[in-house]
Amino acid sequence: MEKLTSLDHVLMPKSVQRTLTINNITTILEFLQQDAERLSTLTKLNLSQILDIRNDIFTKFSAPVVDGPSLFALYKNKQRFVTTGIDSLNNVLGIGIPIGFITEICGLAGCGKTQLCLQLAINCAKQTENAILYIDTKGDFSAVRLQRILNNLHFTHEEMARILRKIKVVHIWTMEEILDLFKKLKDKSLTIHNLVLIIIDSLPCLLMQHFGDDNKIGLNYLNVLVNHCRFVCKNFGVGIVCVNIQTRWVQQDIADYEEEDDHVRETYVEKQTRGSGKYWQHIPAVVLQMEKIMNPDDVETYINNFPVKITLIRTNKMNLGQQCILNVGGAGVG
Repeated sequence: MEKLTSLDHVLMPKSVQRTLTINNITTILEFLQQDAERLSTLTKLNLSQILDIRNDIFTKFSAPVVDGPSLFALYKNKQRFVTTGIDSLNNVLGIGIPIGFITEICGLAGCGKTQLCLQLAINCAKQTENAILYIDTKGDFSAVRLQRILNNLHFTHEEMARILRKIKVVHIWTMEEILDLFKKLKDKSLTIHNLVLIIIDSLPCLLMQHFGDDNKIGLNYLNVLVNHCRFVCKNFGVGIVCVNIQTRWVQQDIADYEEEDDHVRETYVEKQTRGSGKYWQHIPAVVLQMEKIMNPDDVETYINNFPVKITLIRTNKMNLGQQCILNVGGAGVG
């Protein structure tokens, strides 16, 4: 809340400000909430001068007035999605990755989440002049994997170099480091021109060291990170993709005792849950679940190349539950 002392006006010298402070009027908001006649009595200024000060405050601190047609034109021309470059995945998402929101890609280990992120970065960089910030928290980012995907797309060496220059890679090892990175993006001390997509691969790697803390440090870090991410999304027109791990376990369930068979029937139920804690579950606006499709009769074929089923399990649109099948391999995802 702005103090009256920050108001630079010829009719508000220090003597007037001191009088208002004595009468418990110390902020600009409190000044505006006071009756004009009372302010005139306290400051010995006439009503027209009080109104002049108020108008100056409104001009300085109020948001600019935008009419309906101008606002609609701005909304219509503003980029709202980042295309994935994969038609079937775009159909599931309903155009592409939404700008201004957090999108999560979750799945069990080894289902191709990182390979999909690399493919998204390449597809985004090859189509426009947009830049991508790739945050590697696992230490396994490989330029060789990127080059293999680009080779499969038959790019020249010059085109490969142009695409790779637009993918900015940052290695992050702790929550403190990623918070510092987003703080720099927020206050513009770090500027990436034409930034349109941020990929965090992956979030649980940073949070694992804080799980089980009694002092809730991990939760505090995550809350600050979410606030920074939302600010960057909304104010800079950026889409954020976070990779999240999925855990699976088998729970034993004992059914009722059956007298006829004289034994207790046991059943086993497989359960899966997204990582990063309960707080995170409601943060992403869009959640894509990746599930590896395996053929038990032909395991060797599926070691390096395998199909995955991608399901939209969280969205604010009507296309919840939409699915597509993609093939994941060393040459990319498609």
